[in-house]
Amino acid sequence: MHNSSNFSRRDFLKAMGAGALGAAAAGWFASGLGHGLSLPSVQAATTTFGLAATDGYADVPGRPGNPLYIFGFIPVSPTASVASLIATYKGHAQTSAPTLDFKQDEDINITLTNLGLVQRPDLTDSHTIHWHGFDIPSPLNDGVPEVSVAVPIGKQLTYFYRPHREGTYMWHCHFEDVEHVQMGMQGMVFVRPLQDGTTRVFDGKTFTRFAYNDGDGFTGYHRQFAILLDEFWSTFHDHDRDIQETIMTDYDPEWFLMNGRCYPQTTLPNDADAVAAGRPDLRIGTINTTLGTTDFSLPNSSLIQLNPGERALLRLSNLGYQQDSLQLPGIPMHVIGQDASLLRNGSSDTSYWTNTLYIGPGESRDVLFDAPAFDANRPSGTDGRGAYNVYFLKNRDWRKLSNNGASGPGGMMTEVRVYQAPLPAQVAVNQTFI
Repeated sequence: MHNSSNFSRRDFLKAMGAGALGAAAAGWFASGLGHGLSLPSVQAATTTFGLAATDGYADVPGRPGNPLYIFGFIPVSPTASVASLIATYKGHAQTSAPTLDFKQDEDINITLTNLGLVQRPDLTDSHTIHWHGFDIPSPLNDGVPEVSVAVPIGKQLTYFYRPHREGTYMWHCHFEDVEHVQMGMQGMVFVRPLQDGTTRVFDGKTFTRFAYNDGDGFTGYHRQFAILLDEFWSTFHDHDRDIQETIMTDYDPEWFLMNGRCYPQTTLPNDADAVAAGRPDLRIGTINTTLGTTDFSLPNSSLIQLNPGERALLRLSNLGYQQDSLQLPGIPMHVIGQDASLLRNGSSDTSYWTNTLYIGPGESRDVLFDAPAFDANRPSGTDGRGAYNVYFLKNRDWRKLSNNGASGPGGMMTEVRVYQAPLPAQVAVNQTFI
């Protein structure tokens, strides 16, 4: 049960994180729906989705035999009973959370179930869903506990959204937000534009998928990849496990993550794709020290696989507490969106090309780049799809490219693989081919 010292600690944590999680929100509303474009009227479809909140463990490199205690969200049936979800999923959290992918003007119902915590039954925290930076007409569905509803243990709440503005966002629990976000309750959410499904020719390339309603194909792409940037500090996780205080001013993370994984884990396929391909051995298994089970708590890949000449869209969000600077040596990056706003309005074009992308806490970026031609003379690798050229998307800070002192490169890095033999068409964000 909570006592006065618990509340004092958490009040302190809130004060520490208010700036980090809210820093970008004020500038997110500069551009309106459609950017002045005329788009076809589409009758809203309804999508239903289920999420459950609980705790668990995750393996991190450089800490063998001692997995990190985490909180997290897992995808579940939106119609399942609370009792059945608790029996099946309590204590089996994942991080990062499922990537939420919706269409502009689509009706969305997301049912959140709070399963409670196995390792910390004394911690009776509620949970919420908050779309960071998302403009919403009613605070009821915003997930900020002070002005909306939080979900107690053993209860469910269905959130309703109808996103009118396309772009890349992020989502997280906003109850004791600094603690719960650091513990792993965070994910990506993006809204696809109404322009999707139309045909535009831009830069000599033909597109049917777009990051924004741009009117001319300026934001067109062939494959998209959503990557959540974050970091883990073992002191925070261990103290939460062991019912100890944590002083946030001592923040000193050891793991720097892409979609919850460190390199080289980032290049393993999505768990779902590995299972579908008959390679479940490629999943990252974690021994759950409380339940004595093997959990697969890091399901989301950051591997980028392309055919030569294809245009890729990177949807990047940062829910860590430090600024990150990403580089993709050998491939220029075109930043066309920032904080769910297109960097172009009529004749005013503020998009930019860069070789170093800076992204602060609570911010998002939409980045386009073209896959180079396959070059047999470049350093290459081979996998089940054949030969490929390797380019590295990585943090430019060498201190963020290690795994708590483990040998070899690690941390916030993944691979861009450009294949000699053609890949199939991508049908889902971050889809991996084995």
